Amino acid sequence: MIETSLYISIWAYLFCVPLSEQGQVFGWVKWRIYKAIKPDKGERREMLFKALIGCPKCHAGQIALWWQVWEVSHGRGFDIPFVLIAIAGAYALTTWHQIIDKYLHK
Repeated sequence: MIETSLYISIWAYLFCVPLSEQGQVFGWVKWRIYKAIKPDKGERREMLFKALIGCPKCHAGQIALWWQVWEVSHGRGFDIPFVLIAIAGAYALTTWHQIIDKYLHK
C-alpha cells in the first residue's frame, strides 16, 4: 500500500510541476483549468485549482483521500498513513525541485 501512495506522490509532482509547464504535455490542461476556474477570483476557486493541478501537495492529498474513500466503500478500511505519505512525498519532491531550480538558475 505504501508503494501506491509513493506513486501518487510522484504523479502529483510530475503532473502539477514539470509536465504542466508551458510547452509541456499537460501545459494546455493547466491553462484550461486556470481559465475555467479563475482562481484569482476567490479562495474557494483557488483551493479547487490547487487540488486539480496547481499544487502537488494538494493534488496528492486529493487523490490519496479519494483512493481511501474507494477502499472504505469496498470494505477495506481507511488508512491515514497512506494519505500522509502521499502528501509528504509530493512535498519532498516539490521542495527538491525548488532547491535544484534555485541553484541551477542563479
